[in-house]
Amino acid sequence: MSERPLISVIIPTYNRAHLIGETLDSVLLQTYSNWECIVVDDGSEDETEELLSTYIAKDSRIKYFKRPDTHLPGGNGARNYGFEVSQGVFVQWFDSDDLMRRQLLEKQIYSLTENNAKICICLLDRYNEDFSEINRRAQLHNVRFSIYYDFILRSLKASLLTTCFHKKTIEMYKFDETLKKSQEVEFLQRIFRENENDIFLLNKSLVKVRRHNKSITGSINKRTVADKLRVKKCLIIELPHDTPENVKDRLEYEYFRALYSAFHNKYSFIYFQGLFFNNNYLKPLFYKLVILYIFHYFISKGGQQYKRMIEVVCSNPGKS
Repeated sequence: MSERPLISVIIPTYNRAHLIGETLDSVLLQTYSNWECIVVDDGSEDETEELLSTYIAKDSRIKYFKRPDTHLPGGNGARNYGFEVSQGVFVQWFDSDDLMRRQLLEKQIYSLTENNAKICICLLDRYNEDFSEINRRAQLHNVRFSIYYDFILRSLKASLLTTCFHKKTIEMYKFDETLKKSQEVEFLQRIFRENENDIFLLNKSLVKVRRHNKSITGSINKRTVADKLRVKKCLIIELPHDTPENVKDRLEYEYFRALYSAFHNKYSFIYFQGLFFNNNYLKPLFYKLVILYIFHYFISKGGQQYKRMIEVVCSNPGKS
């Protein structure tokens, strides 16, 4: 690569002083050297600032910011602010508890420049807490419908960690700072839908993801369940008018799968609000799911019936 344009690595963090050092070490070990690493602190109360000062003293390419009050608390506000202060031609968001393989930045930028692409998506492997074991290996990209359709149907795996952007392509996009769950899906689906012809799929695993008890990804509460359903509704509402019927049916199935969390945890308001979405109350399935929920609410049974019901109806719409 004759030119080595600057890439901005943006890392939001909150109380990860015990983990972010490993992440920063993986950035420092990158074979591609023309980067800036922007760490945006979302209000940490641990030793994050002190730790970052040692890294900044070691390498001036690492920069530390505190999320200003102009952005809402949370990872999305930190991500948006990090983008505002970034100087790179390319942008790579990352998490403060995961690791980059040494060639992540180099492979992503090479793929973008050599293929005249604006977005590059690689793969990731999922590990246990100390990275001693792989819990789930990456699945190769294999497009069935389209990159956008496959992404919203969850068959094409993409995340902020695996996606590198040409900055100019995403200048008009912002993270929804009110979301606490599925924010990456909401953000990426807009970009993929509108820039699908400029995406390059890189079938190399270049990211190591850590799974641990304090991971936001695994938390379930009323807020996260409601946000996940809100994003699922967004996917349905924003579908292009010429979307194939089998894609619509599958997306409806994914919606009812997401609604199961409200069913299982007896979040009644969220559950019934979800049932009334998209004219579902006009369908026979609606009444069946109302009765099943009442049954489940009082005796905590009906989970398997719920799953079988949506499987049958969504795969055979005429049977509702």
